[in-house]
Amino acid sequence: MILVLSEDSFVDPNTINGRELRSIIDVVRMLGCRIYPIPLDFEECGTAENALAYLPEFGAPIVGVWAGYIPSVERYTAIFDAAAAKGVRLINTPAQHRTAMEFDQFYPLLDELTPKSVIVNDLDGLQEIEQDLEFPMFVRGAVKSNKDQGWAACVAHDHAELRGIADRLLTRDRRSRGKVVARRLVKFRAIATDSQSFPIGREYRAFIYGDTVLAFGFYWDEYVDSSPLSAAEEQILRALVIEAARRVGTPFLAVDVGQLETGEWIVIEVSDGQFAGLSHIEILDLWSKLANITINCRDHN
Repeated sequence: MILVLSEDSFVDPNTINGRELRSIIDVVRMLGCRIYPIPLDFEECGTAENALAYLPEFGAPIVGVWAGYIPSVERYTAIFDAAAAKGVRLINTPAQHRTAMEFDQFYPLLDELTPKSVIVNDLDGLQEIEQDLEFPMFVRGAVKSNKDQGWAACVAHDHAELRGIADRLLTRDRRSRGKVVARRLVKFRAIATDSQSFPIGREYRAFIYGDTVLAFGFYWDEYVDSSPLSAAEEQILRALVIEAARRVGTPFLAVDVGQLETGEWIVIEVSDGQFAGLSHIEILDLWSKLANITINCRDHN
């Protein structure tokens, strides 16, 4: 069985993310996976080695999965190395983790599968964005967007709005990792609009290991999929997810796809599957398949 490094003992169970993480750990415990706690930072323990002090050493390498919140690249690398020293190989290497998490790393690999985007490092680079993209445009950081803050926090209609969003990303949002990503604004086939004017599109999240799609489900947590996928659409979605994963090259990956008003399906973004929210995906379905498929992949790294 896989081993799970879990942050659930250190999170607030009353938050949405905290409840989801607790539910995941309940399921993996039921599946018989080994679970070891990991702190949210090194503030008290000092080092990654100390954080994993109670993790036993394994003679034969065992696959590890990190269940928690998105770490910095430095923290991920430190935990990866400390776990590897004890015979636990996290399912994604630090390089694979970064490729999946940071937009400027995976965007060149996806090419025509996803909308045109421009990445800059500072406010001086906004001129480059305006030369290559038309308003309105979608603006986000390297790791995440601010969808939870509504349409106005993500969409710029002119230079002033672009500069305002970019300034907030660079100065107040650690999820930007020093990057501003502007994307061609596309129109998804919408089924609703949320209270903050954000259109709820026909979007899905899939989890994939290698070339095997483990599970997929409707992306928007608080909404019901009012137009379920047909068999033909599911086949298109799976093929798109597999192709995106092949290009990105990260073993355990989450891939978000959406349908445009034209009917075309595109890749929205990817992320490390260890840190992706589940959306409408059943925990037991995903983790039972992940546990089974990694049993014979102990030397995959």
